[in-house]
Amino acid sequence: MHRILEAHLSNFAQSHGFTHLSIAEQFEHFVNYSILYQKAGSRIDLDNVTTGPGDDGTDGIAVLINEEIMASDDEAHAIFSTSRRNHDVEVVFIQSKTSESFDLGDFLKFKESILRFINNEAYAASDEVQINSKNIFDVSISNVPRIRNGKPSITVRYLASGIYQNPEALETARNDFDIQLQTLGYFSEIDIQFLGRDELMQFWISTYSGVQAQLDVFSHAALPRIEGVEEAYLAVVKAKDFVARLITTDEETLRVQAFEENVRAFLGLENPVNQSISDTLKSGRAATRFPVLNNGITIVSPDVKMQGTTLHLENYQIINGCQTSSVLFEERDSLDDSVMVNLKIIETSSEDVFSELVRATNSQTKVEENQFLSLRPIVKRIEDYFNTFEG
Repeated sequence: MHRILEAHLSNFAQSHGFTHLSIAEQFEHFVNYSILYQKAGSRIDLDNVTTGPGDDGTDGIAVLINEEIMASDDEAHAIFSTSRRNHDVEVVFIQSKTSESFDLGDFLKFKESILRFINNEAYAASDEVQINSKNIFDVSISNVPRIRNGKPSITVRYLASGIYQNPEALETARNDFDIQLQTLGYFSEIDIQFLGRDELMQFWISTYSGVQAQLDVFSHAALPRIEGVEEAYLAVVKAKDFVARLITTDEETLRVQAFEENVRAFLGLENPVNQSISDTLKSGRAATRFPVLNNGITIVSPDVKMQGTTLHLENYQIINGCQTSSVLFEERDSLDDSVMVNLKIIETSSEDVFSELVRATNSQTKVEENQFLSLRPIVKRIEDYFNTFEG
């Protein structure tokens, strides 16, 4: 194993309490964490995704629903029992080897393990993680009417500690596997990749180095001095820039790490409020009114810099506006330069202030839908009529 990769592995094992495991077992946990962090953030219980000595060729399995790793089939049942009807479901399979070579035989064994997982109703695996993941997958398949595009997606990662050189035999095997999965018809998207040490180290570094972003603002105003807050701004930015710079990863997926401190998960486009936001964004003239129709998004960062009209952020968290952000991401292809969004940007290094901000920005008095009836002109005229009577 390369010395640099070995140093990263040692750091991971010490920080996660895995020094008692063998190097091969440490590596499996290391790879699973580094890859799944890109999809689920730090909310990863490695015991639920890392297989044991009895696995049949797969070192890591995770079933994600709405960017969250499922721990049990009961948890999956609970999610599908909600009113949301467009859940994102992704199944991730990982195989990792400490050797620097990419072995065709190991990949074929890995492939057969995945095919048994997908095809076999009487699943014969003995590993608890595989069995648990299979049960969650079966629950997902039984709820395909509630899955976006009517099918889950599948991600397959085979990783070794060397550098992948695109050998013909492995590329042919990957293409054949892709065709097999397409023929099975279980998945709307299929992503099969071989990864080497450079990709692994990049993934691992991203788990602790945080994220940086810069964003051009249309207009901004600094708020006066606030106790416990170093800087604070109100800003208006282009919605498409907000999506591209702050909440989209290099892989064109939602940057879930930016929402780890948000208390509300995305409720889907079927949610009435989210549907209204989506309709506004797709309705031409109404989309230009978005910054006055929407309450905006609150971002907290320990390091905020406003240089001219460019906003610089590090390790930021979107603590309020998860629904708005997620709908903007979903409708990103329909955004143009005329669609703006309001941002409240706060710099603080105080954990107490941060917690207070999360609590305050997410505390709302519920307004029932029938209360909005009072805004209709006919209702106001009826009220005016009855107000002409005394007693």
